[in-house]
Amino acid sequence: MVREKILVQDFEKISRKYDYYLWNFVWKGEGMCHAMRTIFDESQKDIDYGNYLKYFLEYFDVPYFESYIQDSMDFLDMLGVPLNDLRMGDTGMIKPFMITFNRRRLVNATYNGFCVCPEGITDLLYDLNPEIVLNAKLD
Repeated sequence: MVREKILVQDFEKISRKYDYYLWNFVWKGEGMCHAMRTIFDESQKDIDYGNYLKYFLEYFDVPYFESYIQDSMDFLDMLGVPLNDLRMGDTGMIKPFMITFNRRRLVNATYNGFCVCPEGITDLLYDLNPEIVLNAKLD
């Protein structure tokens, strides 16, 4: 299954190619210590606990894309993402979040009551398309 770090400029290409997909928006640089952080940042691999997102994606056959929040602000604003509600205090940083899409249509996001944890993302995927969860590779 596809796992890619992309730019928001790739949205048109992705939305034509995939029926359903999960898009993770993460903060670039410091502050990436949560357990569901980027799967592409090797500098974070030695943190005390593992990156559960890598393990999670082994079970679910869903296209996964990842972008930096800082590089996506205009796009996220256009989608109606509540960026001000996601700010962490006075730091200016925005909490990482995931969005599910059906082609071009935003279906749901973790900021709508789903936690950024394995259970919350499983619920998010089920909300997107129950077949993704029901067909999970849970051997």
